[in-house]
Amino acid sequence: MIYKGFCWKLYLGLCFLCLGMSSCQKYEDGPAISFRSTLNRLVGYWRLDKWVENNVEQPAQLKFERKYGFAKDGTYYYSFKDTTNGMVINFDGTWVMRKRNEQLVLGINDPLFGMLYEVWDITRLTNKEIWLENVSPKKYVEWHLVVQ
Repeated sequence: MIYKGFCWKLYLGLCFLCLGMSSCQKYEDGPAISFRSTLNRLVGYWRLDKWVENNVEQPAQLKFERKYGFAKDGTYYYSFKDTTNGMVINFDGTWVMRKRNEQLVLGINDPLFGMLYEVWDITRLTNKEIWLENVSPKKYVEWHLVVQ
């Protein structure tokens, strides 16, 4: 009888634990649990693997080899290389997390226009991939970055 009561309590406890872990997931498509901090998962070198615009994949955007590097001090670099002619253009800028590390604000230092800022919602952040969304009134853009 005692054993039956203990098993029932153990079962209920495990159910509540699983329910609690699934409801506390930070990112929409992110991992349920991670032992690495958000900063440690973001810092590093990444390349663009997928570009979606208004729910349509844009393979033509991938003809440019886009690379990103995020440093712990809040700086980052962005480069793209035209694979047809080999031309490479590099930018640098700043990054900061906001809204409980659910948004990434990128400031890109454009030589023609000065500092330009974009806000990206983070929907997935693991040590191997990042998914970012940018929503404006006329355009929805989603990037999938993979570790380089």
